[in-house]
Amino acid sequence: MTTIPVSTFITSFVDLLTEAYAGPPDPHTTWFIDNVPDSGILGILAGVSADEASKSVDGSGKNGTTIASNAEHLRWSLENMNNTIRGTAWDSNWPESWKLTRTEEEEWDQLRQALRKEYETLRDLVSQQKEMPAEYVTGMIALIPHAAYHLGTIRQMLERVRS
Repeated sequence: MTTIPVSTFITSFVDLLTEAYAGPPDPHTTWFIDNVPDSGILGILAGVSADEASKSVDGSGKNGTTIASNAEHLRWSLENMNNTIRGTAWDSNWPESWKLTRTEEEEWDQLRQALRKEYETLRDLVSQQKEMPAEYVTGMIALIPHAAYHLGTIRQMLERVRS
């Protein structure tokens, strides 16, 4: 069996997390997003207005899923992992992460900043790990496809909002 140092896993995790949120560190070598700057979640959200972020596209009216609710859900999940790494018990109250559906411009700016902060915090926390508690690994790995799923969802929602 081949083994790798924890640092190799951490580097790969951070690279994929960065690609999902900040965009490709090197646009010539991406794993799952476009080869252009700002094609990650944070770059896409930077060009979305509060009004666009608050429009429901699922046909369920004003309280349906929105870009804002996806952004808040992502922020919540990153904050949850950050808190877990720091020693707080995992919060499994997923419905709480979907409560925000509509937002005004100032609140939308704050949400995007908070999402960036949680992403950067997780990136930095994970980068500093010398070893990793086994119970974190699956949850951490799950954050990558989770982010990729929501990136695709947000991109599709934005196309519908703008059409």
